Amino acid sequence: MSIVASQTIVLPTDYERLAELEATVAEILASAPAIEDIEVVQYNIVLALHELCVNIIKHAYAGQPGQFQLRLALHDMPLRLEIDSHDEGTQPFDLASVDDPNLDDPPINGLGIFLMRQLMDKVTYERGATGNHWHLAKRLPVVTGNAAQASAA
Repeated sequence: MSIVASQTIVLPTDYERLAELEATVAEILASAPAIEDIEVVQYNIVLALHELCVNIIKHAYAGQPGQFQLRLALHDMPLRLEIDSHDEGTQPFDLASVDDPNLDDPPINGLGIFLMRQLMDKVTYERGATGNHWHLAKRLPVVTGNAAQASAA
C-alpha cells in the first residue's frame, strides 16, 4: 500500500474559494488508472468535499475569518482517495449525534453530513488538542476487462 499522488491545499474561510476543489480533485484522480464512471465519481467526491468545507466555514469557524487545510491522497491497493481536513475552528462537533434526515419530508438545510455519508465510503471526525480533524475515504472503481479495452479504443 502506497500513496500514488497527494496534494495539500490551505483554504481561507471564504465560500468563493471552494471553486478550487473541482480542479484539485481532477488533478489527483488523473494520477489513477482508468476509473469506471470517472465523471460521476469525481462529481460525487467534489460534492462531498464541498459539503465538508461549507460545514467547516459555517460551523467550526461560525463565520469568523480563518483558514483550514485539506490533504488529498490517492492510495493504491485498494485504489482509493483519502481526504483529511484540519481546522482550528473553535466549535467542536458530535458526528454521532447526526441522524439521517426524513427523506419523506426533507429539511431545507442540514443535509451535508447525510450527503457526505452517502457519497463517501468513510466519514469520521475527531476533536483534538489543536482543532478539528475530518477524514473521508472513497474506494475508486477501476475499469477492468472489456470496459478497459473499449475506453482505450
